[in-house]
Amino acid sequence: MNREIERKFIFAPEKWRGRPLRTQNLEQGYLPETGAWEIRLRRSEGDYSYTLKNCKGLDRGEWEISLSPADFEPLWVQTEGLRVSKIRQRFAWKKNHIEVDSYSGKLEGLTVAEVEFESLAQARAFEIPAAFGPELTYDPRFGNRALAEDGVSNPRSFPGQPTSAWSFGALPFRKGPRGWEMVIVSTRRQDRWIFPKGQPEPGLGPEKVAVMEAVEEAGVQGKIVGHPIVLPYVRETGTTNLLLFPMRVSSLADRWLELGQRERQVIPLARAEAFGDVVRLGAQWIRNFTGTVGL
Repeated sequence: MNREIERKFIFAPEKWRGRPLRTQNLEQGYLPETGAWEIRLRRSEGDYSYTLKNCKGLDRGEWEISLSPADFEPLWVQTEGLRVSKIRQRFAWKKNHIEVDSYSGKLEGLTVAEVEFESLAQARAFEIPAAFGPELTYDPRFGNRALAEDGVSNPRSFPGQPTSAWSFGALPFRKGPRGWEMVIVSTRRQDRWIFPKGQPEPGLGPEKVAVMEAVEEAGVQGKIVGHPIVLPYVRETGTTNLLLFPMRVSSLADRWLELGQRERQVIPLARAEAFGDVVRLGAQWIRNFTGTVGL
C-alpha cells in the first residue's frame, strides 16, 4: 500500500494567475458502511478506478486499481447518495503540482487546492501561495467522503467575513523539558477543553482576535508561526468553524484576565486524545509541523 501525503486548503481563484496543465471533470462515489476504510469509486473521461484509503489528515495509506466499465458500474450504483462532482485543474507551481477542485451541485461555491508530497519534511517546507486560504487538512468535514455525505453548511463562507459561523483562536504550543506540549483552556462552564478563541470583532482581523484571546483566556504570550487551520467546533446550536493560528509560546502569565473563569493546562501531545476531538486534531498539526513521530 502506498502512502498519500497531502495538504488541502481553501482556494481563492481571483488571486491565482496560473494556467492549467490539465482540466478534467471528476465524479466520485463512496461505498457505505466500510468502517475505518474509505472506498472511493471515480470516473473521468473514460477512466475508472477503485481506491482504498485508511486514516485521515496529512498522512494516509492509499491503494488504487483501474477498473473496466463493466466492473465499475455495479459498484457505482451502490454509491447513490454519497457522490461529489467537481472540475479539477492541475497547475505547476515551483517544485510542486497543485490540483484545484471546484465543486458543483450542493457544494457549488466550494473551491479547494490540494498538494501531494513525497515526504512529511517536504510537506512542512511547502511555501504556501497567496491564493491559498486556511488549511483544511485537519478538518474531517472537508474530506471528500464527508463532503459527499454531509456537504458543508455554506460553501461560500470564508473566515474573513465577520459571521457567527466562525470563531478565531490560537493553537499555543512549546518545547518543554520532556518534549512538545500544548496549552489548552476549559470553557467557562468547564464542561470541555478547547483552545483560547473568540468571536469576530469589528475592526480586528482574525489573527489579532486570536492573539488577543490567547492573552485574555490563557495568559499566553507568543508568536504566530504557521498557516491558519480550520477545525470543527461543536456547540449546542450546531457545528461551527474554528480558525486557529498556530502560536509558539514564549511565556505563560501567572495572572491573566480570565483567571478564575476557566482552567488552564499545559499537556504533552501524548495526552491530547483524552481532552476531546478539537485538542486531538490540534495535536496532529503540532506533530506534523514539528516533525514529532508517534504519540
